[in-house]
Amino acid sequence: MSSDNGSSEAVQSVERVVPEPLPLEDLFHIYGIERSHAENVARNALELFDILNFIHGLHPKIKSLVEIAALVHDTGVATDFKNHHKAGRNILLLHSPLEVPERLRPVVAWTAFLHKKSVGKEKVEKLKGKGFGKMPEDLQDLTLKVAALVRLADALDYSRMESRLGKVTFGKQSIKFEIEGQRAVIDAERMEKKCDLWHLLYNTRLEFRPAPKK
Repeated sequence: MSSDNGSSEAVQSVERVVPEPLPLEDLFHIYGIERSHAENVARNALELFDILNFIHGLHPKIKSLVEIAALVHDTGVATDFKNHHKAGRNILLLHSPLEVPERLRPVVAWTAFLHKKSVGKEKVEKLKGKGFGKMPEDLQDLTLKVAALVRLADALDYSRMESRLGKVTFGKQSIKFEIEGQRAVIDAERMEKKCDLWHLLYNTRLEFRPAPKK
């Protein structure tokens, strides 16, 4: 049996079970989520949400959804480190954060799935034939937009050295970010890789470079 089929069957199995939402604090405790990284990623996601709002156009009310999705994106790490994006999705389909409105809970689970590996057009089309494609189209679209932000926010804390966004320069069809911190070179490089989903969704190019040393 292929891993894709196994993954698909796991999602179908989860979908047959009645979900039991849990408070965020319970998810942190039960699944051993690394709090410092989760909070850094949430902080980064909220900052990116605001800076890029004129492009993604998400309603301000969605900020809390982005924040929570960022906080729980690594829910599956302790369960299955290698495939934590899949484990996290399956856990969150069953135990979505109670703080998220019921209709939006699948967005959190699929954002966890989408945060790890590369995401291109082919992968998105493949997802539409799975559980992801069972969501209403507006939620599929919202999930991709939320995931694009969380991927970048996660990459900014790849080194776990609390890199931060510095100077932002706006061009006609591009935005350049300077990354500040002891491991800015590593994290800027990671953001360059993880902006693939953003570039699939939007025409505005994002560029990331370590800030010049003072």
